[in-house]
Amino acid sequence: MVSGGEKRLPPVVTFQSGAQLLMDLGIRKHITHQGIRHIADTHPDWQFGKGRPHPYWKVANAVVMDTEPFLAFFRDHPQASGGES
Repeated sequence: MVSGGEKRLPPVVTFQSGAQLLMDLGIRKHITHQGIRHIADTHPDWQFGKGRPHPYWKVANAVVMDTEPFLAFFRDHPQASGGES
């Protein structure tokens, strides 16, 4: 916890934890890790991956992304759809 009851953001997210964080922060009403993977595969402005501004990282057996640019993408692209409402 940070002072004032503010919750500290994780430094990185997986597709699964990123989906949960988007819902916890009220950025998305509902989204799954499959929805985020669909966006990652199809949205031209997706920020992660080879040749993109931010790399994917491998931690143990998980693929992770830096949290701040991940959240910024969804704030800047409120209509990005992973096939869910």
